[in-house]
Amino acid sequence: MINFFRKIRQNMLVQNKFTKYLVYAFGEIILVVIGILIALSINNWNQNRINRNLETQYYKRLLEDVKEEKLILEATINYSNQVIGHAKKALAIFENSPDAYPDSVQNLIDMYQASQLQDSNSASSTYKELIASGQINLIQNEALKTALVRFYEIEWTEIGVLKLENTYRLNLRGKMPDEIQTEIRSNCDDIYVKSRSNYLTALPDKCEINLDPLVAKSVVEELRQDESLKKDLRYLIGNETSKQNDLQTI
Repeated sequence: MINFFRKIRQNMLVQNKFTKYLVYAFGEIILVVIGILIALSINNWNQNRINRNLETQYYKRLLEDVKEEKLILEATINYSNQVIGHAKKALAIFENSPDAYPDSVQNLIDMYQASQLQDSNSASSTYKELIASGQINLIQNEALKTALVRFYEIEWTEIGVLKLENTYRLNLRGKMPDEIQTEIRSNCDDIYVKSRSNYLTALPDKCEINLDPLVAKSVVEELRQDESLKKDLRYLIGNETSKQNDLQTI
């Protein structure tokens, strides 16, 4: 085809049909420009199609992440509720309250379980991928994009109240006999529940340990005399309550 047009141009020049040649050359340029524009349009259409497909895939992944994030937040709040429940029972022991549970073995379990910690991980892999790859602008819905940025930039697992030092945990575990701690850990440790792509943790509602009640009573009496433990326990309950408020807001 190129050779065909080249021969036409040569024939026109030989025949001194210069004006016709210019018209022809101009027409040929227009055809080339139109061809380029068509090619660009096709390329743009194809790229837009690819981008929209990618956008749809990211929407699906983001939705799964947000569902997972909701479950993680709910599990974290539930774990905090369990810790507060044990902490309040333990505080009744330290305050010699009439509401204190009379079973010394259970008293030790409550004291120990009040010192438990939970590691929380955010389900933000898709968002991080969008930011790292620079593809966040594939999300055409500006309101949704803004909401995603605002939510994930909070990094709720790093908020201050979740990072406060658990002085009660350090204090209690430095004073409760190791053999009792080992017995409680063996029978009352975290329960792992499979959820989507994660394992969510919870404390067991009930647990039993093999411990002589007289030994348990002696240890409880010694620990309850420690004012620093009572102070740290109150501090822990306040922190956990604040944490719950923050997580509910998120």
